[in-house]
Amino acid sequence: MKKSIKYAGIAAATLLTVAPIAAPSLSGVANLPTATQTAKATYGPAASEDAYNAFDSTFKDYNNATQADFLYGATFAGFESQNRFPYGATKYLNGILRPLHPQYQSPLNDLDTTAALNEIVFLVVPANGESTSDWKQEMTAAAEHGGKVSYRIVGLSLQEVKEHALWSNQELVKYFGAYQLNGHALDKTVTAKTAVQQDEIHAMNVNFDTPLDGFVGENKADFRSNGKYPVVIKDNKGNKVDPEDVTSTFFNGLDLATLINGSELPKQGVVTQKMTIKFNRNEYRGLFANMQQITINGKVYSGGLLSKILDKVNNSITVTRQINVTLDNYTDTKVNGVVTTPVVNMGDKNISTNLYDGKGNVIAGRGLGQGTDWFTDIKRVNNNSGEVMYRVSTNEWVKAKDVLFAAKDTDNGDGDGNTSDGAGLTGIEALPDHSVVTLAGPKGFLYPLYHKDGSKSDRYLAGPSEWLADKKAKDADGKVYYRVSTDEWVLTGDGVTLG
Repeated sequence: MKKSIKYAGIAAATLLTVAPIAAPSLSGVANLPTATQTAKATYGPAASEDAYNAFDSTFKDYNNATQADFLYGATFAGFESQNRFPYGATKYLNGILRPLHPQYQSPLNDLDTTAALNEIVFLVVPANGESTSDWKQEMTAAAEHGGKVSYRIVGLSLQEVKEHALWSNQELVKYFGAYQLNGHALDKTVTAKTAVQQDEIHAMNVNFDTPLDGFVGENKADFRSNGKYPVVIKDNKGNKVDPEDVTSTFFNGLDLATLINGSELPKQGVVTQKMTIKFNRNEYRGLFANMQQITINGKVYSGGLLSKILDKVNNSITVTRQINVTLDNYTDTKVNGVVTTPVVNMGDKNISTNLYDGKGNVIAGRGLGQGTDWFTDIKRVNNNSGEVMYRVSTNEWVKAKDVLFAAKDTDNGDGDGNTSDGAGLTGIEALPDHSVVTLAGPKGFLYPLYHKDGSKSDRYLAGPSEWLADKKAKDADGKVYYRVSTDEWVLTGDGVTLG
């Protein structure tokens, strides 16, 4: 995909010197603002109405602003004195309001209207309550790739503005009501936008997991940008970005002092992985001119030895992530089964089977009720300790020693819940004399029984217990059953052994 990137610079402008802005002092009665200001009585209702209509028709939404308009207007965003003006000040067409292309009424058209409006100072402030810096960023973004910006224009009494000249525009608008003309407040929000917003690449999002868990002896390749824990980079349009190169180095601890050589993580502890991501200079150079356009895991890119490093010369960023290395490592196997919790004392509602996270830590306040069945899709074996767990929800597991596992029944589709497909159990063979099936339990486990036709019995065997068995058979899936009564068979699984 050909990527077109444009980054317009903001031209410098010759600006008037602005006096420092003082915070308003409301301790004295003389400084208390009035709620509203109205036109002088010398201007009757008709003149006031005409004056308001002139204001209303001057400042309107404008849908054909140019990127150059926003580029120029952005230079005035932070200068208070430049954004206060009397009506008809046509020189301000080249100020912050240039993207709106205001349609001023000529003073010669109606002298009363113009005179009434000239008692007023018009202030321009951010429309949505954002800060001046955020407002300017909106203008800059519209200058770079098109878009829209809103402006709030408020008319205040010329005398009030003079008396509080050191207040900021936002303070004046907050503490003084808008000037009234024939009952109409001179307070209007308007929006300027470009006819077309260019579909350009102007931002990049870099995402990766941190911290991660690793284990002693794990290959460092698992943590490469294209390994088990990849680095995912997308542009502002959601397209995947392929970096030119990604290099990783690994260090013991967080100080980046001791380099880890070799291909595996050698010992327990914290490991810092430093990843330097290099981008194509021709495609992404503009992003490095303004690092606000690059986010790392949803946060704006910023420097820092252990977090992020910028290299504008090589068009690269360096990020770090933490790996917590332990002895435990796991092998996951897909299963399709059911785990059953034991019945210890149904009269005691406080008894439940513990739930654990993926690393075997008990989850406080969570448990499974007695004698309940739960589907499971993953069997996890801790290769260090040998402990087995089954997953019963997204990140909740039960330990195999606490439950009974059985392969999940497959319904034959007739709606009765039975697994029989007409074939039932086949390949029936005699067992050696005195064969015993041991049900390991623990106490309270109930092991389901099945009939020869494959249907489930309504009876169970409790564990721990031992039962004589004389025959074995298989179902259509190859699962093995042992006969413990005339037409009742127990399914092999965890805790079921033949001796």
